Formats: sequence, structure tokens, C-alpha cells
Amino acid sequence: MQPLKIVLVDDHPIVRAGFRQLLDMQPGWQAVELGSAAELAAQMRSESPDVLVLDLSLADADGLVLLRHVLTVRPSLPVIVLSMHDSALYVQDAIAAGARGYVTKRSGPDEIVDAVHAVLAGRQYLSRDLRAISMRSSTDSPAPELTARESQVWLLIARGHSVARVAKTMGVSPKTVYAHRSSIYGKLGVSTDHELRQLAARRGLV
Repeated sequence: MQPLKIVLVDDHPIVRAGFRQLLDMQPGWQAVELGSAAELAAQMRSESPDVLVLDLSLADADGLVLLRHVLTVRPSLPVIVLSMHDSALYVQDAIAAGARGYVTKRSGPDEIVDAVHAVLAGRQYLSRDLRAISMRSSTDSPAPELTARESQVWLLIARGHSVARVAKTMGVSPKTVYAHRSSIYGKLGVSTDHELRQLAARRGLV
């Protein structure tokens, strides 16, 4: 019987080595660690994994763009995001892009194992520290005055992304992003991207 192949992509060697060892301890599982989007692309060309565990903060690629690209090539591949970010909008972005699970790096060691079991069973998985955030955000949005798309634009700008990069990440034209940004400025009472970043920081979004 072939082992379950799990590919873990993270550009921090110590982090990925620790998670790989944990995954390798599970009977019938084989974990492979990669350090970049380029290595993942080469891996996908040779042998596709059964589960992908992906850090969104890679040095050589935008994590959300990479996630969407991988799922374009392999739509049925279960992807679990492993991230240091725990804000509701990061989680929502990842799930909207097609991730089936989201686990923060400060989660307990058993969480990544639970996440793999869940996504293989066709279920969505959020690590325990995210569940309260997710439930709270559904009734107490950090920006209830914004639409879902405007909230996404705001978060990306708050991360320091240019309009061109936001457009690429969302799969829309720069003109559309400019329109969303103008609406965000008006609704939030700001006039610059710097003010948007400051407001996002005050609301705990970045």
C-alpha cells in the first residue's frame, strides 16, 4: 500500500522540519518538506501529493496566488494553510481561494494531524485558536460598512500590496481595484493607503 504523501511548503527550515517530523510519525504517512514555490512547482510536475500544507508567506511567491494556481492544476487537492497570521480576514481569504484547512503556527502539535484527517474526510478544518475568531467575525465584522470584496482589497493594501499586485491576487483589473479603494476611502473616512494600514493595525487585522 502506497503511503499517504503530504508535501509541506514553508521557507523557514526549522519550522518545516518540525512539522515534517510530526507528520512522519503517523502510520502510513510520508511527509516531504519544500522551501519555495519553485520547489513546489517542480514537485507537482513530477509527483503530485495527496495533501498540501502551504505557508502563505513565501519569499518567492504570493501565497494566495500560488494557492489558486495549484488548485487550477489540481482542483481536488486538499490544501491546508499553515500561517503565523490569525486575523479573520486572512482566514477568509485562504478559504475563499480554495483552502480546506487553516492552522496557525502557534497551534498545538496535534492540530496539523487533525487537519490532515479532516480534509481527507472532506471536512473543513480551522485550528482551535481560530474558531472563536471565526465565530466572532461572522457577527462582529471588523468593517461591517464594507462589502466582502472591499474588505479583501483593504486587507491586501494593509499588507503593503500595490494596486497591481492586489489586482493580480484577486483576478480583477487595476481599474476595479481603484474603484474599490475609492469606495473604501469614503466609507472608512480616510484618504491615503497609509491611513488604511494604520486603521487595519488598530482593528487588529494585520
